[in-house]
Amino acid sequence: MNRFDRAELALEVERCKRSAHFLIFDSRRLLTKDEHDPDNPVKPLPIDDLYLRCVLDALLVSGKIIKPTEAKYLLREGYDMAWIEALYYSGLFMIEKSRQLIVTWIVCTYLLWRCKYRPHQLILIQSKREDDAANLVFAKEATVGRMSFMESNLPKHLRTIEFPKGATYGHLYFSTGSHAWAIPEGSDIIRSNTASVIFSDESGFQPEFGNSFTAALPAVKGGGQYIGVSSAEPGEWQMLLEAA
Repeated sequence: MNRFDRAELALEVERCKRSAHFLIFDSRRLLTKDEHDPDNPVKPLPIDDLYLRCVLDALLVSGKIIKPTEAKYLLREGYDMAWIEALYYSGLFMIEKSRQLIVTWIVCTYLLWRCKYRPHQLILIQSKREDDAANLVFAKEATVGRMSFMESNLPKHLRTIEFPKGATYGHLYFSTGSHAWAIPEGSDIIRSNTASVIFSDESGFQPEFGNSFTAALPAVKGGGQYIGVSSAEPGEWQMLLEAA
């Protein structure tokens, strides 16, 4: 490889580091798996999907990665600045999803980007069962967990995990010192650790969601981020979503 090729790869690494939108959408390097598409199961996220771009902006704002005035897709689509600022100052982002909207996918890509390019992040990914959460992180093989699948399919110069030593069941360990950890529902692990981000998937179907959310608040008030995603389901999740 000549010096011009090396410089081009270094530039791509830097662009991915500086912009989650570039890594996730524009680079076309990040591949995810679509189990519902038998003909083309491995694919990048659609570059022209403004809905997903807006969700990513909301994640970056609530994670204090970008400022409200820098959320260009949210602003372009007419989202209210007061709501965008509320995301920024609260550190909370709650979204109700329907099937096939791939909201969980886009959250996982954001968490992967954050682990890869932000040092010493502790990212807790919570679902009702540990197995469900591990399927979003790492489950026995790199091709099984959603985040590990995306990381392992990146070209070598963009990877920040060496498999298999960089992963154990439900855990991914990045060269940045960041750690993604799949956990079951409940408050104990959240209360015992100071997380940078807590992602609760299918929150409405976790009987212990209320306790988990309460346990997360000190970390969020200290500058952390809480992401809640769920299909509609009556209960504490729905009440919190409607209150927000």
